Amino acid sequence: MQYLYYVLLAVISYFIGNVNFARVISHAKHGDITKSGSGNPGTLNMWRTYGFWPGVLTFILDMIKGIIPTLIAYLLFDFIGCNSEIAVYVAGFSVILGHVFPIVSKFKGGKGIATSIGVFLVANWWVTLIVFLVMIIGMIFIKYASILTIGFVIAMSIVEMCLTNPINWVNYILISGILLLVLYAHRKNIYRLFTGKENKTELLAMLKGIASHKTKNNNQPLDNADLNNEKDNQNNENKSTTQE
Repeated sequence: MQYLYYVLLAVISYFIGNVNFARVISHAKHGDITKSGSGNPGTLNMWRTYGFWPGVLTFILDMIKGIIPTLIAYLLFDFIGCNSEIAVYVAGFSVILGHVFPIVSKFKGGKGIATSIGVFLVANWWVTLIVFLVMIIGMIFIKYASILTIGFVIAMSIVEMCLTNPINWVNYILISGILLLVLYAHRKNIYRLFTGKENKTELLAMLKGIASHKTKNNNQPLDNADLNNEKDNQNNENKSTTQE
């Protein structure tokens, strides 16, 4: 009977993962994120296409999407006397699978980083926060977001495999599954890294551009020269977009 609980948890978590907030937010703005920039329905493409706050909102909502099923699984399965540790990774793997391969979007989803962060926050919140902080700081110096996002999932997968109870051997399979999902979703980024064609993500430059844009909006309308510069910057961003 317990196996049915895990199967039901996996199915529900998968369909929760099908909800792609980048698509939802872009549609609310009368657009389609899959037809803008890199075409990836994720945080970075939302940031570049619609601005800082839509990108941040996408990241937070996708992260919460990973937190909700895994946290409920942990609490509920512990309450009914099932193995809550296995339940966390059943829900975690399934919600990430639903995000990367959503059946409602013809299996064309995002790359699963924000959702993975949410899953790992439930599994081991303090290690996740440390590794995530290192990833953000690293973006200032390394400038390749794909290296750091992939590195985050690799690091967290290794940590969780070391900390999981060896009796729960299913967890090793599920954690490996999460890692393989994210690596597959980043396969094009990995190829570009090895061929030297991966584009950089200038985090500080992006933040400075946001601050500068806000200052102009608060003080006075953009003149013609500024408008041309804004168009040039947007064109350059579209040419150099890096998938999440």
